[in-house]
Amino acid sequence: MLRKYKILYGLEAADAGTLKHLTYLVTSISAELFDVTVILSTQRSTRVYADIEKMTAAGAKILVMPMKRKIVAWQDLKCFLTIWTHLRHHTYDIVHAHSSKAGILFRLAAWLNQVPLIIYTPHCFYFQSKKGIKKVFFASVERIMALITSYIIVANNEKRSALEQNVAPAAKLVNINNAINFNEYPQADPGNKLTRRLKITSDQMVVAAIGRLSVQKNWPMYIKTAAEVIREFEDVIFLIVGDGELQDELMAVIKNLEMESRIFFTGHYTHIAEVYALADIIVSTSLWEGLPYVLLEAMWYKKPLVATNLNYRNILFEAENAFLVEPGNDKLLAAQIKRLLLDKPKRRAMGELGHQLLKANFSFDFFIKKHEEVYTQYADILCKQVPCL
Repeated sequence: MLRKYKILYGLEAADAGTLKHLTYLVTSISAELFDVTVILSTQRSTRVYADIEKMTAAGAKILVMPMKRKIVAWQDLKCFLTIWTHLRHHTYDIVHAHSSKAGILFRLAAWLNQVPLIIYTPHCFYFQSKKGIKKVFFASVERIMALITSYIIVANNEKRSALEQNVAPAAKLVNINNAINFNEYPQADPGNKLTRRLKITSDQMVVAAIGRLSVQKNWPMYIKTAAEVIREFEDVIFLIVGDGELQDELMAVIKNLEMESRIFFTGHYTHIAEVYALADIIVSTSLWEGLPYVLLEAMWYKKPLVATNLNYRNILFEAENAFLVEPGNDKLLAAQIKRLLLDKPKRRAMGELGHQLLKANFSFDFFIKKHEEVYTQYADILCKQVPCL
């Protein structure tokens, strides 16, 4: 009797883009080919439970393990032993680890248990956020872990960073860019609930940034830029859409600037279409990224982007669908936002081009099929003892 390929997914950072990515995979890969189990942590956000329901409905088996992002030796050892024991008692053809912490724990446990296919998706290598000796150290860790990894799935800029740091040979780096399921992104009326809640009038323009309130997103740069733009434009407001560990600190900064009436926090906003319907410009000030979903969402909703230049090759094109600035250059960021605020035809043209680029180059079906190809390429080896589908 033919059997399915058995996959174990592992994720610590169960929130935001990494969780969305995993949920896409678990709910969209072929149920006829794959038998899926997921081990993840619920420590980051309670929103993970909605995704767990989606994955369970798709037939996946879900196991919750209290992994934490912070490195705590005894806790990490306990998690590793739990994963190792699970693999010792359950046979898998494939282990696919997501994000840095799970990337180490799951890959090592899979290797010790001789899992045939070990795959890793970093969602931005940890060393990309570091400098000096820390960058060298964490790149070295990735280099060592790559020796026991079959394939590393990377976005364009992650592949470039991996090659620069000699993490793995090019043949081991599989380029699969993120994609979004367009069916999940309906259009929304600009006069929606969020508009009414914030009391935004039709003559005001809106600049928005969406993401977790963390160091990675460089919110101080966004707030500093907002303050400069607001001084010249009386009809512009700025939105910060998301939640996270820096919320109280950032709210205090805005209060000290006396700009609570012009820079609004929405918190995490489930109906994201309403944010895009309201926004005239989307801004990303991240210090490091893989390929954030917010860029793809903005392109889908035909919004011009102003973003830090993180080598988003074949995604963002200077002065075509985005203006790009170096991280930390808040003066240029402000200048490019002002330029777009004054030029409605340019905003519309950039948004339209971004939308066309997204539809042409970021197929959701391709995203899923490419993963399935990676999973099944060892079919001959895996099926020697027990035939697979």
